[in-house]
Amino acid sequence: MTTFIHTSTTTTVFGITKSVPEEEKPILDKLFKFRQSLIQLRKSSRGNVTVSEMNAKSAELTEIVSKLQQVRLSGDSNFMNIVLLSCNRVDNVLDTIWMHMFYLWSKIASIDERVYPTYVSLVTLARTAEALRQSGAFTAADVEPLQQRLRVLDERVAAAEGKFVPAGVVSTGAPLGDRIPHGQAILNSLLSRVHRTIQFMNTENDTVVDELVPLRNELESILKQLDEYQGDDKAALAPISKRLHAIDSNRSPTGQFLHCESEYGHATIAGILNQCFNKLTVLVAKMDPVLPDSPLYSIYRSLLEVHSELSRISTDPSLHGNPFDLSQALEPIQERLTVLEQRRIDGNFVPSEQTASDINEGTAVKLAGQATMHKLLHDCHALITQIVDPISLPVGETLVSTYELLIKQRTRLRQLRSWASTGWDVKRDLMAVEDVLKSVEAGRVGGLFAGDVAIKLAESADFDRVGPVESDYVESSGVPDGQAVISALVDECDSLVWQIGCMLA
Repeated sequence: MTTFIHTSTTTTVFGITKSVPEEEKPILDKLFKFRQSLIQLRKSSRGNVTVSEMNAKSAELTEIVSKLQQVRLSGDSNFMNIVLLSCNRVDNVLDTIWMHMFYLWSKIASIDERVYPTYVSLVTLARTAEALRQSGAFTAADVEPLQQRLRVLDERVAAAEGKFVPAGVVSTGAPLGDRIPHGQAILNSLLSRVHRTIQFMNTENDTVVDELVPLRNELESILKQLDEYQGDDKAALAPISKRLHAIDSNRSPTGQFLHCESEYGHATIAGILNQCFNKLTVLVAKMDPVLPDSPLYSIYRSLLEVHSELSRISTDPSLHGNPFDLSQALEPIQERLTVLEQRRIDGNFVPSEQTASDINEGTAVKLAGQATMHKLLHDCHALITQIVDPISLPVGETLVSTYELLIKQRTRLRQLRSWASTGWDVKRDLMAVEDVLKSVEAGRVGGLFAGDVAIKLAESADFDRVGPVESDYVESSGVPDGQAVISALVDECDSLVWQIGCMLA
């Protein structure tokens, strides 16, 4: 009798022992990750997904199942016959995945194809509104474009006796009768959700507590000054910059202004403050040009070319309908942007002939035009985010730990900023947080966060032992959701580091 030796892991399910071969364990891990991402999509979208999202998930699942088939067909014949006749844990996980997939496809199938474009518009509007609400920084001006899109949908529904119907049906003037497309309950549920989210933000903007009203008025006055500023003297903007940083520095670690305990008004104040900082950044960049005779001019021109190509891609509808073509168009541009980013040493752009040793020896000179270069680089990253993450999806599973880490660092930086404003020396603590942020930045691939950096920060009060570790996550295909959220957090943390550095200088 011949004995076949096969290494495997046994799992007991409902009292039945089922063997998982070692060859299938990596696939089982992928299926676990895929199922978790599918559950996250179902939860975050409340079951309202689009065809393009499901097509992407189906393609990813097909690749995993194909690999499983290859493993099973290439294994030991006798053992594989046993596996095929008795399901193991891999098959159990696949069954649960198919259940979730069928549920989400059924939600889409319940939408009449004639109103599917309206469904996609509602899903996009609902996610965009929810992302803005969760940002905790918005003004009436930010909410108004969403409200305008909502009014258009409301008018269409009102004109069709409270139903979602194709435009041509209403124009005839005849009774709708049996021409009402199916899927009305889902569409109206989405519409109601958008109404509730926008109403919440409107209430927040209209209900600034008395304690915060003077601060709101001051920031609105500063914003008006910046809008009307026509000068070219950076020194004239210094008092405004100092005041804005003072307002931002006095926020509590949880982001509240003036340590006001009321929940109303903080998002409005934060939204106006962000607008002021954005205006200030643009004005300073205009006053710090890169001249044609500058050693940085070639890098500047390359950044302009990258920005121009990204702008073209962002407005090309033919690419957005085809993820593969979009990826092919973006990849070489992102590679060029990565090369240009590497021309920075200690945060400053330097000519090609300068090296890190020049910086350490003090022979390198910080050249003019840094503000303009960094503003252009930031705009390029913003365009990439807009292209790959146009509707601000929630943070995907592979970026959750990075998101939580950045939230933690932002809270710590706010606390350090508060201490620095009272004269405390927080240089050592600041350097530790900077190390974490550098590790997070190392997770960018062509300007995108491709997966968990899995940085673990020691919980000690002195911020010791900071550093990256290997992640055990098996990357899935596609770009993880939440690029805009992560990029915004990184930018905010970098800004806080810069502010604290100025205080310590």
